[in-house]
Amino acid sequence: MSGTATVTSIRAHPTRGTRATPGHPVTAFVLSGGASLGALQVGMLHALYEHGIAPDLLVATSAGALNAAFVASRPQTTDTARELAHIWHDLDRGDIFPVRMSALVGGLSGRRDHFVPDSALRRLVRRYIEFDELGDAAVPLHVVAYDLVQAREVLLSDGPAVDAIAAAASIPGVFPPVRMGDRQLIDGGVVNNTPISGAVELGAERVYVLPTKERSRSRGRVPHGALDVAIHGLGLLVDGRFEADIARYSSEVELIVLPAPNSRDVQPTNFEHSSHLIKEARAAARAVIEPSDTVSDGAIRLAEYAAA
Repeated sequence: MSGTATVTSIRAHPTRGTRATPGHPVTAFVLSGGASLGALQVGMLHALYEHGIAPDLLVATSAGALNAAFVASRPQTTDTARELAHIWHDLDRGDIFPVRMSALVGGLSGRRDHFVPDSALRRLVRRYIEFDELGDAAVPLHVVAYDLVQAREVLLSDGPAVDAIAAAASIPGVFPPVRMGDRQLIDGGVVNNTPISGAVELGAERVYVLPTKERSRSRGRVPHGALDVAIHGLGLLVDGRFEADIARYSSEVELIVLPAPNSRDVQPTNFEHSSHLIKEARAAARAVIEPSDTVSDGAIRLAEYAAA
């Protein structure tokens, strides 16, 4: 795959081809990271589509970037959500985190900057996305990464799709950084796991947030296993950013934060419960989504969420 990715500051890239129309505010879906808990977003997408709600743009990072890339070039329908659900049903840990002894030894000895090669992740992306360049997605797709060289959050809106999506999902220390030009990029979730700010800067007026955990469940959970500890630790680092962005942007745009139930307390590297997570999230989203959301409705649901 050839070409150089266009990497811009998060405040510098316009929304491609997105304009508000009477009665239809510019609508963004924001998809959080969360590894195996990304299955929750499949249920949310299904509920949104069955209510006739589709995005004008997608902004995502980490596991959310994988889901967003899948739907970005397909019809925004329940059939697409079902296709994505089938993929999640068949995923197992080895499809994303194929741990090899050589990589573990290299990481522990300092010879490598990661424990897991990203070849399986890239293979998964190539298999299921239908565009080579981000700019070719039918629904404008923007993925958030973090530039280790310049120490800043960046938004990828053009360039080689596999590289960009791999970069947005490159959990630091677990996967290797992705080099794009003179930049070394890692998972944007380290600084902005739910990139509401990116959607607002791109011109969104109504933002549906598809998280991977409930606020009430973000504290007190004890992770098990090295990968779980790493991912859970990242989650703790970015929880404060999520809270701050909800407070900041709720007065600027309509925010609808969908529920992310996880009654079985599924760990983020456990792919055995995808079906249950999808069903739970779909049912929970149906309870709060309306076909014609208004600003006041969104504000009410946001207030209830914030008080949880």
